[in-house]
Amino acid sequence: MKYNPLVSVIMPVYNYGHLIKESIDSVLAQTLPDFELIVVNDGSTDNSRKIAHSYLDKRIKIINFPENRGCYPAMNAGMRVAKGEYLCVVGSDDINLPKRLEKQYLFLEENKELGMIGSAFQMLNDPLPYYKETDYETIKVLFLRNCYSSHATCMVRTALVQKYDLYYNESYTYSSDYDWQVRALSLFPASNINEIFYQIRMHEQQITKRKGKEQFFFMVQIRMKQLSFFRIKPTESEKALHNSFINGMADCHFDEKLINQWIDKLLEANRVTRYYSQQKLQNFLQAHCNQYVFQMKQT
Repeated sequence: MKYNPLVSVIMPVYNYGHLIKESIDSVLAQTLPDFELIVVNDGSTDNSRKIAHSYLDKRIKIINFPENRGCYPAMNAGMRVAKGEYLCVVGSDDINLPKRLEKQYLFLEENKELGMIGSAFQMLNDPLPYYKETDYETIKVLFLRNCYSSHATCMVRTALVQKYDLYYNESYTYSSDYDWQVRALSLFPASNINEIFYQIRMHEQQITKRKGKEQFFFMVQIRMKQLSFFRIKPTESEKALHNSFINGMADCHFDEKLINQWIDKLLEANRVTRYYSQQKLQNFLQAHCNQYVFQMKQT
């Protein structure tokens, strides 16, 4: 009988040879020993491949791409071969704190209604914690603005990934994790544990730093895509209004009256679709309206 681990950890890497060892070591140091670590070497031209292959731990599996294909194809490749009951995708430049896998695994085992669990996190060399909402309905609403939860803190049930074909849309070259979480939240409940299990390293090689404009472009596309949950097909003017309004950035073309009309349209549509909690959606939209009006008065 073939044995499958409890958790599959997917780690895509591209030219992070100076950082990957610390990240791999943080996985190997987990208090939950029953896992597989799938390192996907995305055509690295530095010593990343050599470092990954230097480990003798049988829990480490390595996939080598002959050339660089991108982060999301690497993630998909790892997820498709994962054997664990649960899986998570981690950065090859970040740190998983020792109890991360154990605590998230036990939480999902004890809360069968949840399909995914995230956590609080912090930036390396910064003690400030980033706590996250735990209420599923609130989390769904917050994703209307941006990728609210840190994707790398999430653990998901592998059976749900397979059931719903929940892999990354590679056309969203720099923001597919945002789209992935939006789709996941539309399929099953999720929450966060407000303990710090993950540390994110900030540096100049990150996609956020190198491809910030491109990432924002795809983020806006994913933001607009969520209007389908209201069954609304927005006009070009409505798209511009919605984006400006959600960003809280005043635009002289859209006054307070137009913003309130748009809010009313969203709330009325949601009364029919019932995708979002009506009260939580109303609170979210009103808060953004207040921010937008404040920005207008400042200009």
